[in-house]
Amino acid sequence: MIIRVLKKYYYKRKYAEHFSSPFEVLISCILSQRTREENTEKASLQLFSKARTPEKILQLPLKEIEDLIKPAGFYRQKAKRIKEVSKILLEKYNGKVPKSREELLRLPGVGAKTSSVVLSYGHGIPIIAVDTHVNRISKRLGLVSKESNAEEVRKELQKIFPKNAWKYVNLGFVNFGREVCKPIKPLCEKCELKNICDFYKTKKS
Repeated sequence: MIIRVLKKYYYKRKYAEHFSSPFEVLISCILSQRTREENTEKASLQLFSKARTPEKILQLPLKEIEDLIKPAGFYRQKAKRIKEVSKILLEKYNGKVPKSREELLRLPGVGAKTSSVVLSYGHGIPIIAVDTHVNRISKRLGLVSKESNAEEVRKELQKIFPKNAWKYVNLGFVNFGREVCKPIKPLCEKCELKNICDFYKTKKS
């Protein structure tokens, strides 16, 4: 039942597939930090209209990158970070984004969620990226312990869901969390999963 709902919400809005190359996914993740999805998308599209590779990024003046990504907020820090990451990719990885989670985590500004998103959406490597939506909804449904951290949630979800369904989990829960299982005032009555949801059962009792 959960997989059916996740597939439905996954196919409703494939935001992550706007940017198909691993590098574009990585940079859009850096831009997404501490901002809204629509701001990330606008900044990413403006930047990628000028530069879509580490080489091209390094050819752009820092001020121009700042202007292009301004909609994402914190644009000065993010512009420096994008330049820094692009330089490392060229010097250490011949301009390619690593396919190893360990190597990705060594890049400045890359944490557990970003590394998982890059592997999943950039390289097509099965892994579940855990953001605030995945974390919140998994706990509300009772799939994982309320005390679990993001990495524990990822490991538990990867045990629960078959590998061929992993790709639906992140974006499916993200879209579902924005439209139904909201952080505040979730729309429980219209939720297709309410009958198996611990949060809804507690709310009713």
